[in-house]
Amino acid sequence: MSQYSAEEKGFHGVIKAVIDVDENKGKIKQIWAENVTPNTVGAAGIQNWLEKANKENSVEVDAISGASISTGALRKAAIKAANEAGIKTKANVDAVSGASQPNSHTKENGIPELANYPLLKETVTDYDVDEYDGEYDLIVVGSGGAGLAAAATAAENHASVMVIEKQGIAGGTTNYSGGVIQAAGTKLQKETTKYQNDSPENHEQEYLKAGEGRVYQDLVHDFTQNSPKNIEWLANMGIKWTNVYGHTEIPYAKNHFADRIHVYENGGASGNGIILTQHLLKYALKQGAEITYNTAVVGLITAGDGTERKVVGVVTEGRDHQLKYLKARRGVILATASIDQNVALAKDLSPQHYEDVKAHHCWSVLTDQGDGIVMGMAIGAAVTGFGGTIDFDARTGNGTDDRVPTIPSIFVNGNGLRFVNEDATYAYEFRAIFNQEKQLDKPTYQIFGADSINEKTSPWNPESLESDVKSGLVVKADSLEELANKINVPEANLVNSVNTWNKNAANGADPEYNRTNGVRPFSGPYYAYRNTPGNLGALGGLKINKKCNVLDVYNQPITGLYAAGLNAGGWLGSYYPGSGTAIGGIVHQGRRAAKSVLGLE
Repeated sequence: MSQYSAEEKGFHGVIKAVIDVDENKGKIKQIWAENVTPNTVGAAGIQNWLEKANKENSVEVDAISGASISTGALRKAAIKAANEAGIKTKANVDAVSGASQPNSHTKENGIPELANYPLLKETVTDYDVDEYDGEYDLIVVGSGGAGLAAAATAAENHASVMVIEKQGIAGGTTNYSGGVIQAAGTKLQKETTKYQNDSPENHEQEYLKAGEGRVYQDLVHDFTQNSPKNIEWLANMGIKWTNVYGHTEIPYAKNHFADRIHVYENGGASGNGIILTQHLLKYALKQGAEITYNTAVVGLITAGDGTERKVVGVVTEGRDHQLKYLKARRGVILATASIDQNVALAKDLSPQHYEDVKAHHCWSVLTDQGDGIVMGMAIGAAVTGFGGTIDFDARTGNGTDDRVPTIPSIFVNGNGLRFVNEDATYAYEFRAIFNQEKQLDKPTYQIFGADSINEKTSPWNPESLESDVKSGLVVKADSLEELANKINVPEANLVNSVNTWNKNAANGADPEYNRTNGVRPFSGPYYAYRNTPGNLGALGGLKINKKCNVLDVYNQPITGLYAAGLNAGGWLGSYYPGSGTAIGGIVHQGRRAAKSVLGLE
């Protein structure tokens, strides 16, 4: 046997494909990859691809949807290596040249399009189904954090579980998160922070304040009470929790603040959520759960008369575009996220999110189309919690971490006036930014001075700032008057806003917005950076009760139907209250929904 190899550029760097060839038979014996960056979506996709390729002893199997860049690159490299070995392939190497480029889901390069088929427009009842293609205790729609937590919980309690996933890998948008979870009163919090007396009750009060009267207390209470238990549950399956930090300020909820954001080993940064989802996936499968990839749920199957409608299964559609009917003996859990990538629904339901998604600022996976929400509404489910979104500034990272205070600077609106605490938690800031920009139909800016970037927490250094000025991302001026003219705001207002800040900051105070971090004067030359949202998903979904039963428009449970995580609304308010909330909430509600289906707790 002989080995041949080739390299191609993947998302995180060059990936090497190696094939072991039996030259006497002209066949591939084994394929493997080198230089794969661990704990990434690409690594998960490559593992899936290699399993298929080695099963078929072929380099021509499709790349994995949802991990197109890295698996496409590996596939291309493997084909090149096979060609070098003299093994004929139907695929042309040139045909997959786009595999290492974003948005390259095409048949020509071996990457199947995402399973994102239209939902059924007609109602499907149990009477319409002649024969089911499969039967399970529980069917979970979506394999993000909520879906995987539900599957793992149900499977460990000896239920038969089928998870249906649109992409070729599990994890959904959770893969691209930091994987952090908020919890109060844990052992790690007491060991690593000064908040020795924090409690789930205090955590609940902060979330209720941040919810501004729009959240349902029983949902928040259940989440905060059980979050410490979820930390332990994840630890038992191999997650190693290492430290705890806090979110930045929520101005009117400071009395209930504590460092609660739990970080696991190699976690905390964008993309590290794959560690969490892979642990959940492997645990669920080990417990006996099953998962079907590249398949969309396109409808719910109901039974019963008009007085009592019950969900008894789902209709699926795979790549062959054939409909299949699966029966759920005990319940269906919808865990398909919110309306993240659905421009039409965002326009109807969520103005702030609509501004982001129509401008392509949303980074959720493309399959987050709000399918679960639409299918629920189609059988009479109520919705709640829409209006907010998970916005942050991807360039500056401002307001994401209380260990990284905002540099001396102020935010001004299109009239040159300050309007918010700049060190508040990121989505609180962007709710204010959105409101100002819609009111005045003008952009908002972060104004700072040359000395501001001397702070250790500055997102700029002299070189990167100069580069951003040259590219036009940042505007520079020697005086405030000149800066005002360049960004088209009234001179007098901008000068007064900065002078007021500097006067108060010289005394270490901010009587305007009670900011506590980075309260120092700044001086010229001056800079203006246009605030630009990076979006990680919408808020709002199906209305549920504490047991995660989906409720109809009369607040009555729809038998057999449950929703979890960001597919459900009412547990988050008009803005996202801080890192660790979403992952904590989706893990909790996935577990809660599964337990409710099985009649536990």
